[in-house]
Amino acid sequence: MPFYEGIEIFAADAKTEIIEGATDSGWIGKTLESLGITSAKTKGEETGLFYATLDGDLCRYSLCQDDNYIVVVTVENTIYLQSTVFAILIVGVYLILASACMIYLLSRVMKEKYEKEKLIYTSTTDELTRCLNRHAYEEDLNRLDPDKEWIYLSMDLNGLKQANDSLGHAAGDELLRAAADQMKESFSPYGKVYRIGGDEFAVILTKKVQDLPALLKDFDHRVFQWHGELTGSMAISYGYVFSSEKKWSNIYEITKAADERMYKNKARYYLENGLERRK
Repeated sequence: MPFYEGIEIFAADAKTEIIEGATDSGWIGKTLESLGITSAKTKGEETGLFYATLDGDLCRYSLCQDDNYIVVVTVENTIYLQSTVFAILIVGVYLILASACMIYLLSRVMKEKYEKEKLIYTSTTDELTRCLNRHAYEEDLNRLDPDKEWIYLSMDLNGLKQANDSLGHAAGDELLRAAADQMKESFSPYGKVYRIGGDEFAVILTKKVQDLPALLKDFDHRVFQWHGELTGSMAISYGYVFSSEKKWSNIYEITKAADERMYKNKARYYLENGLERRK
């Protein structure tokens, strides 16, 4: 039933113009066009006053819209002429209520979008380092094309076990966060950084692959310059493979080759520094 005799209110989808809510449920499912109401006369959130024939009665209608909804309030012309001031007040109230409803619905949509993005972030992000996690790594790895040009870097933080044993896990966490930060600073503009294990990281570069020597030089400098509050220095071993080096059987053959090169460099580091290699 109308809130006031001779006045109707409609809420329609902005794209389809199908009525989704109305003071009279009999209008729901119809289109504004079938009622002689057109939204083409307004732009954006502009509100206008127009004429239409509704069920054989000449009506004046006000219309406002945003990206999601169109709200229309119709007033029979006879009612409008008999009680112009009252009708205007009713229309104003309806428009205010309609705007409030649209704001509420928009806030719900934005909240749902935020919650969805938050869920995606937490499901693909390593909590400690804020790198992408193993789940994201596996998904992205399976989407790579071995016939296209990209680089896979296998990276390992040296001395994490020793730091945990001698300085405590807070020192180990500091090293892990710092290692991730250096990787992201050097490589994130050109690809993605993942933490795939305790002290194991991977980097997939898909942009400016020809600049790898300069990127590694920058990365080595960042690592060398770093000094922490709990640990004095940091060392990272890595190995890399170009997807274009040869014809690979599958993606995992590339990752295995990069791991082998990384572990050779890691063994050399431990030998040169007189350290016991412990994972």
